[in-house]
Amino acid sequence: MTRPWRGRGGAGAGVLVVVAVALLALVGALVWVVGSPPAEAVGGTGASAGVDEAASVEASLAAARSYVEQEAFGKAEAVLVSAVGQFPEDVPLRLSLAEVLLLNGERSAEAYAQYEAALAIEPNSAPVQFQAGTLASTIGRDDRALEHYSMARSMDTEQASYALFLAAVQLRMGDVGAAKVNFLHALHLDESDATAAAALAQIALDENDRDLALSYARRARAIEPGVAAYVVLEARAHRRLADPEAALGLLLALPDESLFQSGVLTLAAECLGLQGKPGDAAALWAEAADADRGDAEKALQAGLWFERAGDRERAAAYASRAGMLGSEGAAALLGRIGG
Repeated sequence: MTRPWRGRGGAGAGVLVVVAVALLALVGALVWVVGSPPAEAVGGTGASAGVDEAASVEASLAAARSYVEQEAFGKAEAVLVSAVGQFPEDVPLRLSLAEVLLLNGERSAEAYAQYEAALAIEPNSAPVQFQAGTLASTIGRDDRALEHYSMARSMDTEQASYALFLAAVQLRMGDVGAAKVNFLHALHLDESDATAAAALAQIALDENDRDLALSYARRARAIEPGVAAYVVLEARAHRRLADPEAALGLLLALPDESLFQSGVLTLAAECLGLQGKPGDAAALWAEAADADRGDAEKALQAGLWFERAGDRERAAAYASRAGMLGSEGAAALLGRIGG
């Protein structure tokens, strides 16, 4: 099907997440390498530790590191569990055990428990607090993540990622004011942080500050033009500013795998409707429905837009397909158009 009304721009593909903050999965590689945690991040084995204890700890770490290199994670875990039992106050052992637990089945809750134990011994480490916050977030403990990220942020005010991740948790917990402060601080520290700019754009949209939203959305897209979520965010800002043409220029240049997401299709069709082009909106939904013939909602939306465009025959065809796919709204549409 030819689409003279759709531009063919070159926006790059990406995982389409309209709410840019959702790009913060709050997971990532730990800062530790088994057996060699950074000296500035953790305390040692303690001034009172004897030579034998230090040698035993190092031997355990070395053995665990060797097993990890062989991907024998169960053996590495056994070595470190035994060593932690013998030297429970040793921070590097606990942090290395946490890493191995993640490698040996992604056991985040158990790994987080090791971070809690390490921080009970030595709490004054911003990197460890930050990683503990990340683990707490992955297991659904935003309350603890907030505490850890706040501690890391207070210990090191010049680390953009600490402010960024703290802001994400604050936003998720509903503290929008505090989140804005930290997103702004993160962006101040790292002007190339598209996530912070996008988050501020989303907050501005939520607060109906349309000009500010457009400004931040443009900034995010300028930093990372290949991220579809930022394209959609800017399009939403244009739509909110009653400029559907600008919004469509962005949306219709997206590749199909991004454009054919239901939320993006809804926005694009709405903009076409505002331009008095319900037939084009219907054609867009129909193309998406034909590309995914098992999607009942896309078929139904195509039928609804064809109804608005006055094309009863095609409306009935897509409504019938939607009905066969289990759409509850298909019967009502067929009843209206006599299909």
